[in-house]
Amino acid sequence: MTEIDELKVIKNKEEAKKRSIAELKEEMEKQLNQQIAECNEKAKNLENQIINDYNKAIEEIKKSESRKMADALDTQRARSNVMKVDISNRKLEEKVYNLILEYITKM
Repeated sequence: MTEIDELKVIKNKEEAKKRSIAELKEEMEKQLNQQIAECNEKAKNLENQIINDYNKAIEEIKKSESRKMADALDTQRARSNVMKVDISNRKLEEKVYNLILEYITKM
């Protein structure tokens, strides 16, 4: 084998190594890109889940506050009705008292 032939063999081996390295690099990049895509998808899903959980919590708080406000309003209405009944009772008591006084004074 001549020196040129030996150099060609060495060159071919070097080129084969370069191709092998390039193929390996390409495969590793594909795997890395796939892992990045999977991580991004998981992160997006997690973000959406967090947003959904947050929105559900806000809705629950709104419902709870709405129920509290409705209960407070019902309590105020009930107190108002009790006061109206109390005033009506006082007016009736006063009317009855006046009628009794009028009856007694006529006697």
